[in-house]
Amino acid sequence: MVRTVMSSRHGFQWVLFALALVVVATALADIAVGPSVLPGRPEAGPTLDSNYRFFAGVWCAVGIVLLTALRDVERHALALRAVFGAVFLGGVARGVSYLAAGPPHALHTAFIGVELLLPPLLLLWSLRVCRER
Repeated sequence: MVRTVMSSRHGFQWVLFALALVVVATALADIAVGPSVLPGRPEAGPTLDSNYRFFAGVWCAVGIVLLTALRDVERHALALRAVFGAVFLGGVARGVSYLAAGPPHALHTAFIGVELLLPPLLLLWSLRVCRER
C-alpha cells in the first residue's frame, strides 16, 4: 500500500512537472513572439497583441504555480485545484468562442478537449493523492 501511494504521488508530481515545463515554455514564447506564433499566422493589431501577451503572462504564472506546488502537493492542494479550475474554465471559454466565432485551427480545437478533460482527471488524481497521504 505504501509503495502504491508513493508511486501515485510520484507519478502525479512527474505529470505536473511535465505540464509546468510545457506551460512555462509556451508562455515565454507567447510573450516573446506574440500572436505570430499561432498556427495560420493570424494578423493581430496592437490591442489583440497586447491582450494576447497579457494572457501569456497569466499562463506563465499558472506554470510557476505548478512548479511551486511540486514538492508538497498536499500542502498546495488548494492552489492546484484553482489552477485545474482555471484551465477548465479556459476550455469552456474556448468552447464558447468555437460556437460564437467558428472553429479555430485544428490544434486549438484539440485544446478544447484537453482543457475540458485533463483538469478534472488531475483533480481526481490530486484528491486521491491527498487522501492516501
